[in-house]
Amino acid sequence: MEYWGERWNELDIGFHESAVHRMLVKHIDKLIPQGKANKVFFPLCGKTLDMKWLYDQGFTVVGVEGVKSAITQFFSEQNIDYTEEDMKQNGEDFKLFKSKDGRVKIYWIDMLKFNVDLEGKFDAIWDRGSLVALNRQDVPAYIQIIKSILNPKGHILLEVMEYDVSIMSDVNSPSRPPPPHPMYEEELKNLFEPDCSLEFLERAGRKVAGKDIHVAYYSIIRLH
Repeated sequence: MEYWGERWNELDIGFHESAVHRMLVKHIDKLIPQGKANKVFFPLCGKTLDMKWLYDQGFTVVGVEGVKSAITQFFSEQNIDYTEEDMKQNGEDFKLFKSKDGRVKIYWIDMLKFNVDLEGKFDAIWDRGSLVALNRQDVPAYIQIIKSILNPKGHILLEVMEYDVSIMSDVNSPSRPPPPHPMYEEELKNLFEPDCSLEFLERAGRKVAGKDIHVAYYSIIRLH
């Protein structure tokens, strides 16, 4: 979280999209079939406009973010009045930022400390840049948390990066990738199956740190 905190403090947030993510709009039926979901989870949410977009459609959205300024910027930029509540669980102190109507909640907490006791289970999870941002040793624990908070038949829309790390060797920047870390379908299958099904949706080109890479999208369903 220290690394990402520095990125936000220095406004080195090229990962933040200035519009609603086009792949979320395109594949919304993969994330929320028939437009029905009890609530939608955004891991490592930053100040994504995607939360406001779904909120405006009547959904309850819940995010987790380790950088406090990202949370406060979200509420101020979206003109949503909120409350800030001190919380404690298992000896850990954290905060909950919540809209007055209770349909937007963002927890200021280490993602690896988030658990089912805080919010129960979700019908939908939009993982855009979360899995690929983590330290690699934290990935198995993260996947277990994601599975534990996803309802049976719940849906995940996942975005991952595909590239050869060696192409970044000449990038002269403190934020030289990775992260985001490259991930491919076989690794994703090993992480999610057999508890979940994994369906490849599409691949698109993108520039990261001035380099051409690919971004892949998957639909994941919790089977049981």
